Amino acid sequence: MITAYVRTNGTLSSHAVEPSGVIPEDVVWIDLLEPTPEEERFVDEVLGLDVPSEEEMQEIEVSSRLYQERNALYMTATVMTGADTAKPGRSPVTFVLVGHRLLTLRYAEPLPFRVFAAKARRHAANFNTGEEVLAGLLDAIVDRVADILERVQGEIDILSSEIFVREESAPKLDFDEVLRRIGRTQALTTQARESLVSIARLLSFIGRPAETKLPKAFERGFKTISRDVMALSDHASFLASNINFMLDATLGLINSEQNGIIKIFSVAAVVFLPPTVIASIYGMNFQSMPELGWSLGYPFALGLMVLSAVLPYYYFKRRGWL
Repeated sequence: MITAYVRTNGTLSSHAVEPSGVIPEDVVWIDLLEPTPEEERFVDEVLGLDVPSEEEMQEIEVSSRLYQERNALYMTATVMTGADTAKPGRSPVTFVLVGHRLLTLRYAEPLPFRVFAAKARRHAANFNTGEEVLAGLLDAIVDRVADILERVQGEIDILSSEIFVREESAPKLDFDEVLRRIGRTQALTTQARESLVSIARLLSFIGRPAETKLPKAFERGFKTISRDVMALSDHASFLASNINFMLDATLGLINSEQNGIIKIFSVAAVVFLPPTVIASIYGMNFQSMPELGWSLGYPFALGLMVLSAVLPYYYFKRRGWL
């Protein structure tokens, strides 16, 4: 699907473009969402580009994601998708700056794109060139990552309260669910860090010395976004260390609970072992056993077994092992 955004009365109005149609001359932003091969060829011919394929967009080498070809800048960043769902993911998005126009190529629908497009259609803003639209999109993506990290921070605080600050009347903690929640927060944090790293590389590529320099206002805008990305990257690293601590603490609590169970079995084995030995001795069927003819032999054996069980119990209790 090809969507062309044109400057109209201070806002951006969207127009669907068919492969057999015409792209407006005053277009500022062209958005390709899951384009067909026919749509890709159409955009390549009109703008004189070589739009990368979906496989090429997923390359991890910097040289494959950030490069200049003739008068166009090709930049691919990783953007988070579905962060509010049970299966969050990430998808590469390619930004192409050519002739003060912006072309975006994507095979997913990240929330920042919908938010930015809706904002640009409703409110008047300075989106006269592709560079301004790119700055607005990157700012929306960074804001979305900041919201996700803030939600992760809230989830960590809730987990910390449930694990370390527990009331006696609170139900028993479900460690399986806790581990799953820790895993989800770790996945979100990892994806956020990956997205921030790719955006930082993109911003460094834009700010590199080149023949055609961006206006000072754009440079300041991109530097502001770059500082935000650096701050969020530090925060994501801080959250990752907290998540690792929560994971270690949860595993430690699981081990402590398992050790308590094993201790109970060990004490039970020690308590019942002497009575078992005594019962085994007096259960023998040898012909010459003096206790067989003793009238108090049976209660004596029972009392001896009880005493041999009670003494170890009180010994453990006195040493504080129970």
